[in-house]
Amino acid sequence: MKTVSIQEMRFEFAGVRAALEAGEELILTFRNRPLARLLPFASAKPAEGIDSALQFGDEPENLEPLNNNQVDALIYG
Repeated sequence: MKTVSIQEMRFEFAGVRAALEAGEELILTFRNRPLARLLPFASAKPAEGIDSALQFGDEPENLEPLNNNQVDALIYG
């Protein structure tokens, strides 16, 4: 496991980020003593295709536009 100092984290963050994106685990040190362990998220890798939470039904519903009175009735009752 690679160690990274606080100073390296501040001034060379692009390298630290690249290591995390590559799936590497890092030990963050302060004054040559271990402070924290940095782990990449499993979901940090780019997902293939469209996020399923953003997908809707196959065909959108045909909804008529609402006028102001109808919107007010839906919101305020």
